[in-house]
Amino acid sequence: MSNFSIVNQQNIKNSTFVLDEKESHHVISVLRLKINDQLTLTNGQGTIYQAIINETNKKAVKGKILSKEHIKLDQNFKIHLALPLIKNNRFKIALEKSVELGVNELTPVRFDKSVKSSVNHDKLLSSIHSACKQSSRAYFPKLNKLKNFIEWNDFESVNIVCLINSDKTFVEQLNEIKNSSKNKKINLIVGPEGDFSDSEKKIINEKNFIKVNLGRTILRTETAIVSLISIINELLINND
Repeated sequence: MSNFSIVNQQNIKNSTFVLDEKESHHVISVLRLKINDQLTLTNGQGTIYQAIINETNKKAVKGKILSKEHIKLDQNFKIHLALPLIKNNRFKIALEKSVELGVNELTPVRFDKSVKSSVNHDKLLSSIHSACKQSSRAYFPKLNKLKNFIEWNDFESVNIVCLINSDKTFVEQLNEIKNSSKNKKINLIVGPEGDFSDSEKKIINEKNFIKVNLGRTILRTETAIVSLISIINELLINND
């Protein structure tokens, strides 16, 4: 893991920084950094700081800012992922990997066949921050409150749904996807364990979601999410 940590913007003053207790513990106990070691900080809003530590304790690591750079978020398409409520360990994998792959917005979504009905928002934020540190992300994705499938819809964007019985792959739908988004935002949805209910499939059909498949094997939800975001990155995001 790189020497990458999170700093509250309010804790940067006069070219000095102070980390909160949680980040200080991470720097000392996980990264095992000491006085005069350098580290990279982000405020989660696009600014990267190169810094050096000059004081350490588990409640407040302090130091000096050496330089800063603002990273421009320049993408033609942004990804908003509907994160279905699946079993806890698989949900965490889907959340962390989607963040590492660069999604811009996340909404936990409760489907008719979801195996659970609630989420801990603070724990989700903590997992997001950990994934951002792992992947050295300068921008934190937006995390929305839990919604039902109907509440999640945004028809100013292109809505893509992964369905095994779709007769077209993402590549075969690529031109329609490029031409459908008014605000260059992709709403991405993968079904929960047990698939979509009949009423949810009716909504998908009535609202003209763009349907894609990832092959004829049945993937777990978290595997499908990682695969689909990777394909979108390769064909739309990284080739802007």
